[in-house]
Amino acid sequence: MIAPHGDHALMLWRVSPRWTTIGLISTLLGSAFMVTSMVAVGRLLGAAYRVVTGHGETGTVWAWFAVFAGVTVLDQWRQALSRWADPRLWAAYRVRVQDLIAEAGLHPRGLSELDSEGTGATLRAVSESSRHWIFPQGLTGTWVLLQTRLVGVGSVIVLLSWRWWVPFLVAASFAATSRAVAGWVDGMHEYVWGDPTAERREGFYARRLMVESAAAKEIRLFGLASWLADRSASLIAAGSVPMWRAVNRRLRPIAIAVAAMLVLVGGALTLLAYDAYHGRVGASRVTTYVLALLALQAFGMQFDSQPGMVRVSGLLRDLARLRTSLGLPPLGSGPESTPRPIATTGYDVAFDAVTFTHPSRSEPTLRHLSLTIPAGQSLAIVGVNGAGKSTLVKLLAGLYQVDSGSVRIGDRDAFEESPCGVAVVFQDFVHYPLSLRDNVGFGAVDCRDDDAVLERALVDAGGAAILDRLDNGWDTVLTGAFAGGTDLSGGQWQRVALARALAAIRAGARILVLDEPTAALDVRAEAELFNRFLDVAGKVTTILVSHRLSTVRRAERIVVLDGRLGAITEDGSHEELMARGGEYATMFTLQAARFARTVER
Repeated sequence: MIAPHGDHALMLWRVSPRWTTIGLISTLLGSAFMVTSMVAVGRLLGAAYRVVTGHGETGTVWAWFAVFAGVTVLDQWRQALSRWADPRLWAAYRVRVQDLIAEAGLHPRGLSELDSEGTGATLRAVSESSRHWIFPQGLTGTWVLLQTRLVGVGSVIVLLSWRWWVPFLVAASFAATSRAVAGWVDGMHEYVWGDPTAERREGFYARRLMVESAAAKEIRLFGLASWLADRSASLIAAGSVPMWRAVNRRLRPIAIAVAAMLVLVGGALTLLAYDAYHGRVGASRVTTYVLALLALQAFGMQFDSQPGMVRVSGLLRDLARLRTSLGLPPLGSGPESTPRPIATTGYDVAFDAVTFTHPSRSEPTLRHLSLTIPAGQSLAIVGVNGAGKSTLVKLLAGLYQVDSGSVRIGDRDAFEESPCGVAVVFQDFVHYPLSLRDNVGFGAVDCRDDDAVLERALVDAGGAAILDRLDNGWDTVLTGAFAGGTDLSGGQWQRVALARALAAIRAGARILVLDEPTAALDVRAEAELFNRFLDVAGKVTTILVSHRLSTVRRAERIVVLDGRLGAITEDGSHEELMARGGEYATMFTLQAARFARTVER
């Protein structure tokens, strides 16, 4: 038989020893009641037969009926206890698994592991599997499967008084069938809920596009619905061919096991009939032995509960491997929230001969780049698209580790857990489908309930009008998908994201980075916003990244990042760089001329 994975049993105990103990005792009692009922029914029918034939007493019939009725009533009480205790255990179990997955996802200091096809793909597969309907089905079937197996053990014990070798052969045939079928089911589940092939991944993406609101307008305008449906179906079908080839190879062992099981079960029943015919087995025992032989299928595949248990065991196996690869305990506690100390003074930033290559590329994005930013300075990083400006920001934020060189904030490596606060607003900042309070307050969780701090941050970000138009104020959910919620425009979302960073500054962060978060704003609005930031940032080190050179000219210092060299080629104030007549001056002049023509129109 396929026993539940050891990780599952250990997880049950760690989740709740009390509820696990109650569930285990209830399961043991349930299996004992069923075996007792099996024996009682046989003896009851045998006693009734003897009374009918004039060779028995009615008192024996009533005695065995009392045994049967007693265990039936007791089992009803046991089931009521299980219905009360089990949901508590399964709810706690699911929370613990989600905590373990979250801990694995949050553990990597940088993003390289999450972007990889190994760790990232496994994490996504485990997370998806934990949300699938078969996972809770596997949990709720735990005690059912265990009780069924224990009834099978009890049946073997009952049959030992007849021919001791028969139950072992029959049980082995059921177990062999179970193992073969479980292997086939596990392979199916591994393919269906594991990391999909490239074709199936693309097919699932096409399927999601058909139901997501973000792409709904273009799908309808361009008439893409039929094409997406056909594309999705063909890709998923093509990607499923290897799966069917693999799982079909496991059908032959199943057929052999089923054939052997039928022969052994049929032979056992025939042998029992032969012994009963020759008087070697009495009438009361015949019924009990027949029931016991049929109950040996408890060692076989239990389609109501075992597939779910196989999936739970597979999920825990994959999760344990993932956590081990990340240096986490296979079955640890949920992630602990450890407050990160915030700096109260500024820190110098230093890039020293930094070389970095993105995991998906073969050529370095940055090559031996060096840059020092004194504490409290306002710096603008400019360059053409793809020059590596955002890469520089991610290295400063400690989201990636450099190939060589170092990035230091004060005396600490930026990739380590730094004691200084770095507030970053990226180009692709998150639109949390939560309240305005959460969207701004996430920048300073400790100040999330301080309306004064949040309002000051929103005002400084130029978003005071947003709060005025919301019916529920700070508690308004920023998505139209929920009742009472509302959608924001692109420009409004950018002000919310900027307010989130300013809230972090108000909470003590000393480095503020704006990585082109104002793309939805026009040039004047962006310049106004940058100027406001430079005013409210005070002594905070401010790093502005923008491809619009006219909006960063107020920065104390501007550096030009050359994507071909992966290094900084110009460094100085706006006036100094313009006087130098280099790449910055050329780009600024071209943009200014283009902006002037736009205004004239």
